[in-house]
Formats: sequence, C-alpha cells, structure tokens
Amino acid sequence: MKVSLTSWPYVVPDKLLKACGDDFKSIRNSVQDNESNLYHFQGDNTDLFMVIRSEGSEMVVVCVGGEGIKEAGQYLIENAQKLGFTSIRYHAKNPAVHRLYSGYGFGGEEVERVYKIALGGK
Repeated sequence: MKVSLTSWPYVVPDKLLKACGDDFKSIRNSVQDNESNLYHFQGDNTDLFMVIRSEGSEMVVVCVGGEGIKEAGQYLIENAQKLGFTSIRYHAKNPAVHRLYSGYGFGGEEVERVYKIALGGK
C-alpha cells in the first residue's frame, strides 16, 4: 500500500468532500494550518483520503472518504503503535459505520456521543 502525505487539493475529490460534510471549511483550514494532516492511501483495493491529527498520545481520525478502510485501518493501527500512540479515536455519525469498521478490526468501544446544535443557516 502506498500512503502519501498531501496538501489540501485545489480540486477536492468527491469522496473527500463527502467525508468532510458540513465541516468542510474547518477541516480544510485545519489541514492548511498544519493542525491536521491529509493522507492518500492507495493500493489494490484501496483509494481513500484520511484526515488525521494528534491530541497528546491519542491519534484522532477526523474524516475518511473512499474505499479500502479494511486495509487502511490495519495500516493505521500498526503505524500508530510504532509512533507511540496509545489509542485512536474517530467519530461516526452513522452507527452502521462503526459496525462496518468493527468487522474490519477497527471498531473500538463507544466512549462518547457527539451532538451538534445548528444556530441559524442550514
């Protein structure tokens, strides 16, 4: 598998745009301000983008878009351990995502639920 650290693309691929959802601008700004990193995972069954940041000893997966989380997830776990992280955290709005990830060995336990209150606008 080839994993590339990349800068925020001028033309954002649909899979990344969809993964960012309503948080597109803040995620883009976080990558552009070097608070998070954007990686492109490519392989036989893998073509996905992942935005990651660190919070102390915890690796935080901000968003994932594309195909191949099974392969990319295992790669991520192995490399997080090598880098000294003690845990990986991700948020999933849809419980089906957690079930899918769990089937690939990348599930973990639920430790919090996140809620958002929209104030005006959309």
